[in-house]
Formats: sequence, C-alpha cells, structure tokens
Amino acid sequence: MKWLDEIIEFQKKQNEIFQKSIPANVFYNHFDAVTTFIDHDLAKIDLRKISYYNSLIVRNTEFDIERCKRLFWNSWSTENAFHLSIPDSEFYKFALHWHFPQAYYSIYLCMTAFHETQGIANDNHEKSIKLFGNSVKDGHYPKAISYYATGGYNDFSFTGISNIDHKDFNVLTKIVSLKDAEMQIASFLKSTRIQNAENKKNRGLKEFSKNKNFQNIDGELVKRFTKKHWDMIYAKIPETTLLNLIYRLRIKANYLDIETFINADLDFEKFHGKIGKVVSYLNFVHEAYFCNCVGVKEYEKILESFRGHVFKNLALKRFEIIKKIQ
Repeated sequence: MKWLDEIIEFQKKQNEIFQKSIPANVFYNHFDAVTTFIDHDLAKIDLRKISYYNSLIVRNTEFDIERCKRLFWNSWSTENAFHLSIPDSEFYKFALHWHFPQAYYSIYLCMTAFHETQGIANDNHEKSIKLFGNSVKDGHYPKAISYYATGGYNDFSFTGISNIDHKDFNVLTKIVSLKDAEMQIASFLKSTRIQNAENKKNRGLKEFSKNKNFQNIDGELVKRFTKKHWDMIYAKIPETTLLNLIYRLRIKANYLDIETFINADLDFEKFHGKIGKVVSYLNFVHEAYFCNCVGVKEYEKILESFRGHVFKNLALKRFEIIKKIQ
C-alpha cells in the first residue's frame, strides 16, 4: 500500500529531524536553567553580602592596569560583536559558529582582568577555569553562579543546588520552575564532568600505558577501564562549574557537530538572548570585583577610554549598577 509507505517514510523523516534537534534543545534548556537560577537569586546584584567582595584589594605586586585595560577592551569588543544583530531569524541560526566562542572569550578576558589584580592571571584556559572553580567552592561568588559538581565514576555530588533526585530527569523537559532549573543544572554538570573525564582519558593514553595502575598482567595498557581506573582520572579533575559548560560550547564551535544546532527547530534568537544574559552577568561580577580592587575612578578611566570604539557599550550600563554597590 503506497499510502502506508508514504506515512512510514514521513514519520521516519520527522524522527530524523527530531533526533538532529536534540543537542540544540538540550543546550537551550541548559541556558534556560542558568538564567532562571540567576533570576531567582534576589541578592545577585548586592555583592556587598559576599565577604570576599568586601575584602578585595590589589594583591599583585606587579599589577599593570594598562594590561587590564587591553583585556577589558577585548572582552567588551567581543561582547558587543556577540550582540550584533540583524532582523532576520536565519542570522541567529548560522551565527552560532562564532557566537559560542565570542561568549566564552568575553567572559574569559573579563575574568582574567580581575585575576590580574590578584596576581593569578594566566593564559592557560584549563587553569583559569580551575581558578573559577576554586572561587566558586570557596564562596567568592553570588549564589546565582555558585554551583558545582565533584566526585568519581557514577558517584557525583552537587553543591549549590537543592538535594534533588535528578537521575531520571529528562533534559528535554522545559524549564517552568526553579526545581526544573536545578535538575537541568545538575544534568549539565554531570554530562560536562563525564566529558571532561573522557577527554582526559583520551589525551593521557600514552601516559597511562606507562602507569602500572593502568596495565594488565603483561604490562600493556588495559583494554577496558574499570571504575578503579576512572576514579583515578576523576581524582585529577577539579570542580565542574558553569564555566566548564560555556567552554564546552566554545569547543563545539570548532567541529562539525555545530550542524546539529543549525538543523534544529529552535528559537535561535531567544537562545542567543539567554547566552548573552549569562555573559553579561558573569562580566558584571568580574567588573565589579575589579572596580572594588582599583577604585571607581581608575575603573571609570578604562570605561571612558573605550566609549567611542563601539556602537554599544554594555559595560557602561553595568557600571551604573556597580557604582551603587561600592
């Protein structure tokens, strides 16, 4: 029966479209959860409630404010490029190729400027992400972004979100409550931590082959890693945080799997807006921390010198809030 074959073929194509759209919808839900969690933190702007913020001073004995100015300029230019918009929904779909890296680098550069004040800045992204994780663990950040995952193989612990049962949570579930957001956050922390462990394994196979803990009785690298092997890998992985997720998206932009986003049935303009909101909040925090270290006048000089270089200076808007909490 031809009509039955046509129905089966149509259903097959619809299923293929759905399967291709899953990664994009999952990441959309991840960022929907992050922005929801930020929105629910009523103290997200009042940084004075954070002891670390109140104790901030310049601790770098070789502090160079000119280097920080360049870092901020690069961060703000990248953020403004991210927000460059064209009234065409297709633009946001195909712009993902560069929007993901722009989001990450704007955050990374802004954070590095703050790290310069503390004498801990470096050019290694894994080390910088680890520093962010250490600060989250030590309570240096607002609750809005202070969550992380630790633990070994199939035994993860989550801090900063409610103790909820997320094991059977469907990552395609739309976010309609704070509980949904927290379960989605737990899901992406878990999947990101697993991916970090797999990447560490793949990069370290040569090293593992020389380690007796990873050798069989013949002195060769084991063919299958057991829980014991995985736990040794996880032991070397620091806290998994929001910044790990954003870095993960930056990596995705380098590979063909970006096509899974382009083929998805998704509101890409809205997706772009949620990513932008996360970028703006993280930049706000690091700008405020930097400003508290060097003083309002010095920070304002950096802002004023940048004013005429782009069409829209989002950092100036954040500065209006920063001044109120000094």
